[in-house]
Amino acid sequence: MRVTQTMIANQTLRHIQSNYSQISKYQDQLATGKKISRASQDPVAATSGMFYRTQVREIEQFQRNISSAQTWVETSDQAVYDVNLAMQRVRELTVQASNDTYDETQRAAVAEEIAQIIDHIADVGNTQVNKKYIFNGTDAGEKPIAQAEFDMSIEQLTEMEGQEEGSIDGAVLYYEGNVYVWSDGAFSSDNEDLPDISIEDFGESVDPDKAVLFGPNAIQMNGENVNLELMKDVEIPVNVNGNDVFSHQMFGDLILLQRAMTDEEADIGHHLQTVDEHMDDILTVEAQIGAKQNRIDLTEARMDQQFVTATRIMSDNEDADISAAIINLVIHESVLNASLGAGARIMQPSLMDFLR
Repeated sequence: MRVTQTMIANQTLRHIQSNYSQISKYQDQLATGKKISRASQDPVAATSGMFYRTQVREIEQFQRNISSAQTWVETSDQAVYDVNLAMQRVRELTVQASNDTYDETQRAAVAEEIAQIIDHIADVGNTQVNKKYIFNGTDAGEKPIAQAEFDMSIEQLTEMEGQEEGSIDGAVLYYEGNVYVWSDGAFSSDNEDLPDISIEDFGESVDPDKAVLFGPNAIQMNGENVNLELMKDVEIPVNVNGNDVFSHQMFGDLILLQRAMTDEEADIGHHLQTVDEHMDDILTVEAQIGAKQNRIDLTEARMDQQFVTATRIMSDNEDADISAAIINLVIHESVLNASLGAGARIMQPSLMDFLR
């Protein structure tokens, strides 16, 4: 085959252009840290990269959810622990006051401290995380406890009802260990064996000194679960049902205990049993929170491992090998210089050379 000067020149230019292309490729890798900068360079790697990045972003979202869950659960745990400490103090005071050596002044001081503890527990029930009330379920934007409606008198409730019909629907009567809710003009219990109680019954069949009245907004705990997705298709409730801790029964018993402290004839020791029962309920909730924390910790460890694995796979797919890119760049620069030198020698002859 006849090789012409034009063929040699064209082939030399193609080789030089190819070297420029390779140099540009490795310069892009060093500048971006990625194997490819356009999908057309490697469609398979580009498609896989989209999948891997989506997977990593999904895991990062789960990790953020886990962090939120930990904050929520840890705050709940501390709050319930504070209630437990408060109830322990109530028990200590009850034991002390049951001693017949306590005089009226000392028992009044105990009653005042119990009143402060009741307010403290109510404040704990209104604990917030990121402006959300953690014990109010899916109604986290609403304050669940209003101390102003604790221990109301029947006259106060009657006045509220007189201002607007139906305004005290949901008011609660705690009497002889039972909870009655106001509806349709009377207090009714879930226990069908217990008769309804009307306002007229107060002072007759109902002893006001043994009854505790709560306004309709005193305790409004939403018991719905607040679920967070911590893994794909795995959701867990991160909240504590406020009704399990901040119940009408507990506050009612504490208010009755406070009243008993100012009644010289009251049997203070009788209230120890109810205090112990509420403390047992609180301990049960603490155990549930502990189990929930353990599950979140295990999930966090698993997601951390998945994040490492997914990030490594994504890196293997699209991240450039910097050391290899530097070596290849130097090699192709050397090849380019050689190509330019060879081309310069080959293409030196011109028309003037042949006219001499």
